[in-house]
Amino acid sequence: MFNAVSAGAAWLLLLTAAALRLRPCGQPAPGRLDRRLSPAALGLLRAGARGAAQTGLVELYLAGSVRAGWRQTVRPGEARLPRGCSEVARAQYHVLYGPLHPRRLQGIERVRDAIRRMSAELERAGLLVSRRRAWVVRGLLLPVFAAAPLAAAAGGRTAWMVLGLLADAAAVTLWAGPRRTLSGAALLTRMRRDHEGARRATEHRPDELLMSVALFGAPALRAQLPRFTEESGLLTRPPREPMDRGGGSGEAFASCGG
Repeated sequence: MFNAVSAGAAWLLLLTAAALRLRPCGQPAPGRLDRRLSPAALGLLRAGARGAAQTGLVELYLAGSVRAGWRQTVRPGEARLPRGCSEVARAQYHVLYGPLHPRRLQGIERVRDAIRRMSAELERAGLLVSRRRAWVVRGLLLPVFAAAPLAAAAGGRTAWMVLGLLADAAAVTLWAGPRRTLSGAALLTRMRRDHEGARRATEHRPDELLMSVALFGAPALRAQLPRFTEESGLLTRPPREPMDRGGGSGEAFASCGG
């Protein structure tokens, strides 16, 4: 009896958490969202803050505004800030004064603020779950992880043990998965299908190459920008020793556009 109650409670909490996790927070805006989202926003939808920061850096690299530095870092390039660039790219450009690992660049407050603002826009569009709701979902999932251990401790039927393990596996998926809603996942799938040809783009077709990085992430970086990806440390962790960098807001050399 105890096993049946614990398994039922675990699944009830799991289904409640799944409903909260997958239901959009806001109302989707009218029109085709895929035509209005920047590559950096698509990178955020695909892989969170790191996806947005990586896409923003590639946006700057393709414009010549950043280049690979020494020992897996990025550094300012020769070109000015590209017009019409994303807010995330603009933030990274303004805080980069010397060689810096991409992960440390992403951690600077001005860059984090830009990513948070972009994330809020995707939440309002119903594509991402808000961080507050994500924490509520995790609170509901915490008791679910006890389902299998409780069933094992009670020594009941194997069936209850299996149900507990399945609940645990589903809870892990919801806990660790991206914050995309069902609408966000559907949009990303459609965009990947529509832009499959971008995976063959080169630096001679920068717009398509940037879209490939935004939608496909690491595989696109390794296949289409192997040298920059390797030399800049774009897919690596930063070294243990802190590296010097400049600070401050910097002065814009050119306008980014609206």
